[in-house]
Amino acid sequence: MTLDDVLRWRVERHHLGDEKATDVVALARRLCGIHAQVASSAQAAADLRMTGPPDLDKALYADRTLVRTWAARGTLHLLPAADLPLWVAAMSTRDRETKGSWLKFHGVTADQMADIFRAVPDVLGAEPMTREELAESIIKATGHEDLRGPLTQGFGAILKPLAFRGLLCSGPPRGRNVTFVAPRAWLGDWEPVGTEAAIDRLATDYLGTYGPAGPEEFARWFDLRPPLAKQSFKRIGPVEFAPVAARDTVRLLPAFDPYTIGVLRQLESVSSGPKAAVSRPQGWISPVLLVNGRIEGTWEPGPVITPFREQPDWVRKAIADLGSLGP
Repeated sequence: MTLDDVLRWRVERHHLGDEKATDVVALARRLCGIHAQVASSAQAAADLRMTGPPDLDKALYADRTLVRTWAARGTLHLLPAADLPLWVAAMSTRDRETKGSWLKFHGVTADQMADIFRAVPDVLGAEPMTREELAESIIKATGHEDLRGPLTQGFGAILKPLAFRGLLCSGPPRGRNVTFVAPRAWLGDWEPVGTEAAIDRLATDYLGTYGPAGPEEFARWFDLRPPLAKQSFKRIGPVEFAPVAARDTVRLLPAFDPYTIGVLRQLESVSSGPKAAVSRPQGWISPVLLVNGRIEGTWEPGPVITPFREQPDWVRKAIADLGSLGP
């Protein structure tokens, strides 16, 4: 397969071609999670790929078939609730959050972190708690008043290790406040999954949408220790890929789209513009113009589309149908 073949294949696997998804849970599984750091971007990414706009809140908080939690790369994702045991088994291999440098940076000690792990199963259940309520309950249970700052800071760094171990996920918002619940109480208890089996399943799912790729790329995408990724790829064995028959496509992907995130390490070969225009400071991932799987520009609300280079007539016509050309 040529690079163009690979990119067209990925477009189809991402439901960005002619075939749209009909079920949002199956879509979340196909994408290995829908990036949900920005709620509007998660909705836009799902809308773009489905036959009709999905009701994400219903799936998350009424049907409970999706779950919002910190997952790959420590970022918020919408995952199939049924797959959470797999993710927990794989994410539980992370040990960065037990190291001195991480603890020091976030203002906690190893003993305090251990106390948090012990306290949360006792204080958090199926009843949603705001960040402040959860922090208050943990402080009361542990006696560590100095944890208030780390536990309530906006990015939730201290809460992420709890999510990685299946002790915490998002509950329904309360006004403008986020809430948290215990996954086993909210979704139903589950039997532990073997670590190797979990990593192998997630690696296979990843290759089925973001491949072809090697273990190093999977390790970076997931934020998994490289030796674990290499061992998994050995167990999985060779995976065959074949070109697909696909028509030309022009798509406007929202900020933080899973497709864009999946090719960030390959921007020099799959984008005609500067990396800084796509992967911006503070971790912001731009909305992009996608042409046959190649990132050919960025766009802003309007939409006003700014290609990185002169585009052929058929692309310019498609841009005109989607919005207007930028400067």
